[in-house]
Amino acid sequence: MLLAVDVGNTNITAGLFRGARLVARGRVPTRASLQALFRSLKARPGDVDRVILSSVVPSATASLKQALKRIHLKPWILGENLRAPIKNRYRVPSQVGQDRLANGVAAFHLYGGPAIVVDFGTAVTLDLVSARCEYRGGLIVPGMGIALEALVSRTALLPKITLTPPSEFLGRDTRQSMRSGLFYGYGALCDGIVAGLISQHAPKARVIATGGHCRLMAPYCRSVQIVNPDLTLQGLRFILDRIPPSR
Repeated sequence: MLLAVDVGNTNITAGLFRGARLVARGRVPTRASLQALFRSLKARPGDVDRVILSSVVPSATASLKQALKRIHLKPWILGENLRAPIKNRYRVPSQVGQDRLANGVAAFHLYGGPAIVVDFGTAVTLDLVSARCEYRGGLIVPGMGIALEALVSRTALLPKITLTPPSEFLGRDTRQSMRSGLFYGYGALCDGIVAGLISQHAPKARVIATGGHCRLMAPYCRSVQIVNPDLTLQGLRFILDRIPPSR
């Protein structure tokens, strides 16, 4: 089976594919061991014959490479020994996170272009893919967890809360006011940026939400048409499937 691994700033997300079918998903903290990752997938190293990895954390990439080497698996690493099959139009192409390119590949091949991918992760990224499968660029804002952490740590009286949806739009106690601010605020942010991208760059773009908080946030984003939490993993699978198994 194929193991696709996406190393983010907060979590490592992984999926096992049998052919094109995602048969297992796992998630562990970014600093967790490879053994913990396999446990989250309920799988054994012997189940895997190919590995593809994207990462925005270089130190975690190095640790995973060493751990995979010990079990005789050599990973394809996006941006290192493998390039995403998408034209990168960033002014400095190397500055684009490889997960964002994988998202663009998956969005284009699953849903067509133009497409706007909204990734609700540690950071929220909104990226534009053209009708010609070009990565055109995007926007980055602090994610909901970062915003909440900053709000609590920089104020004297606001309590710690969990990221659970508000029960009403107008908060009538402090916790509900914070939740309403986060969910409706990020929903408005998403819709406003998407509206700008559509009016200025891609009038017919589909809007796809992904990332760890995409299911939570989708009901608060009127512009989102498709919710696919596995978009990055599917992009990695598609990229590796272009390479003959003998390589």
